[in-house]
Amino acid sequence: MAEAQAREPDSERLVGQEAEAGESGLEHPSEYLVVTDFPGELTDADLATWQEHVPDIQDVEIPSSADDYQQPALFYAPEGEEERPLLLVLHSWSTDYQQNIDIPLAEFAVANDWAFIHPDFRGANDGRPESTASELVISDMEDALEYARENASVDESRIYLLGYSGGAMNALHLASRQPDTFAGVAAWVPVYDLVSWHAWHEGSAEDYAEQIEGACGGVPEEGSEAHDECVQRSPKAHVPDAAGEMRVVIAHGIHDDLVPVDQALHAYNDLVEEEARLSQEQIEAIEENREVPDELVERSLHQEREYPHFDAAEASVLLHLQSGPAELVLFDGEHDMLYRPGLEWLAKQERE
Repeated sequence: MAEAQAREPDSERLVGQEAEAGESGLEHPSEYLVVTDFPGELTDADLATWQEHVPDIQDVEIPSSADDYQQPALFYAPEGEEERPLLLVLHSWSTDYQQNIDIPLAEFAVANDWAFIHPDFRGANDGRPESTASELVISDMEDALEYARENASVDESRIYLLGYSGGAMNALHLASRQPDTFAGVAAWVPVYDLVSWHAWHEGSAEDYAEQIEGACGGVPEEGSEAHDECVQRSPKAHVPDAAGEMRVVIAHGIHDDLVPVDQALHAYNDLVEEEARLSQEQIEAIEENREVPDELVERSLHQEREYPHFDAAEASVLLHLQSGPAELVLFDGEHDMLYRPGLEWLAKQERE
C-alpha cells in the first residue's frame, strides 16, 4: 500500500481552537461529556443499552483471518453510496465490545452520518494469553477495519481511530502498524509500557499485574521470556517505528492514579524529534508534583488558544505540545476520556 501523507496542521486542525464550541457544525447528541459521568460502571457492557441509545446499531460477526474465531462487533453503516468517514473505537482493558461508555461515540457517528465499528478483539484483558495485545488481537482489529471498509462506503482519507485506557494501548498498536491508514488517532490515558505498568500495580488491590502475568506467561522480570513477551505486547516496542508518520493526539489526566501520566509522556517522546521531547527530570516532576514545570508551560500552546470542550467538562488544559503530526495534551483530570474534544479533533484530520 502506498503511504499516504498527512496534511500539515494549521490553526483550524488543532485540539485548541479560536472558534466557540458548536461552530464546527458537528452534532453531539449525547449529554455526557466525560466517560466517568456515563451511567453505570466503566466496565458495564450490554447490547440492550446500545440498542436503546443507537437503534440502528448492528451486532455482527467477523470471520478471523488468523483462526476459526468469529469476532463479534457493533457496526453502523450510513445509507447511500456517498463516501463517509469511518470511526473505529476500541473498548478498554476490562470489558468487551458491548462496553456502554462508548455509546456516545456511536451516537455522534450516527448523528453526523459516519460509519462506526466497535470490535471485540478477544474481549477483556483478563489474563488469557490470546488477550492483551496478542497477535490475535492485532489481527482481529485489522479484520474489523477491513469489514467496515467492505460493508460501508468509506472515505479512505477520513478513517479515524479512538481508544481509552486499554483501548488506547491497542489504538497505538494498530496505528503503529499501518500509520498510512488513519487520518487521525485519539489515544486517551493510554497504557504504553506493560512492564512498567505491571511494576506500578504489583502489590496493589487491582488485578492488572496478575492479568499481565497471565497473558505474558509470568512475572516480567528482566531477562525472562515473560519480560520479552510483555515488551512485544507493549506499544512502546512498535510506536517509534511510526514516528513522524502517525497523526495522533495523546491526552492524559494529570491526576491519573490508574495509568500514570508518564505512560503518555513516554509515548509522545517516542513520536517526536529529540529536541521536542520532555526530559526524564520533567517527566518525573509532572508525575510526582501533579503539575507542569514552568519551562514546559513556556513551550505550551494552551496559553494562546481556547479549549471550549475541555472547559465545558471542567477539565482545563494544562499543557499542549505539538511536534510534527504528534500532539500531547495534559488536562486537569484523572483516568478520564472527554468525548467531544477528541471527536472534534478527529473530524478535522484528513489525508491527502
